[in-house]
Amino acid sequence: MKTVLILCASLLFTTAIFAQQATDPTQDPTAAGNAFFKAMLDEDSKTLGTLLASDFNLISFDGSSVEGDMLIQGVGGGFVVVETATVSNTRTRQYNSDSAVMTGNWKTKGNVQGQGFDNSVSFSLTCTKQGSAWKIVNVQFTPMR
Repeated sequence: MKTVLILCASLLFTTAIFAQQATDPTQDPTAAGNAFFKAMLDEDSKTLGTLLASDFNLISFDGSSVEGDMLIQGVGGGFVVVETATVSNTRTRQYNSDSAVMTGNWKTKGNVQGQGFDNSVSFSLTCTKQGSAWKIVNVQFTPMR
C-alpha cells in the first residue's frame, strides 16, 4: 500500500512539474508563438511585453512596419482590437537550438484605431533564444487570396 501511495504521489508531482514547464511560453518557441496570438486576442499587453524581443518588428497585413513598443502600446491602449482569431496549419522548425520559425494561417477580425479588418493571412513568426528564454523577434503577415 505504501508503495502504491509513493508511486501515485510521484506521478502527480511529475505531472505538475511537466504542466508548469509546458505552459511557460518562454521555454518553447511554439508556445511563444501560440501565446503571442492569444495575447493579441486577449488584448494582453503585459504578456506581449514578456514575449517580444527589444528589437521586435511586425510587418502588417498592408506591408507597414510596427515596432514592438508601438504594438504593446496599441494593444494595451485599445487601439488594436482583435475580436475573433483562429490560428491553423502551424508548423515550427527549430535551428541550432537557438532560433526557430513558426508558420501558419491566422483568420482574424477586429480593428486598428477604429478601422475594421477581416483578414485571412499566412504568417511567419521568428523566435530566438535570448539567455534562457525564447523571444519573438519578427512577425510577418501576408494576405491570403
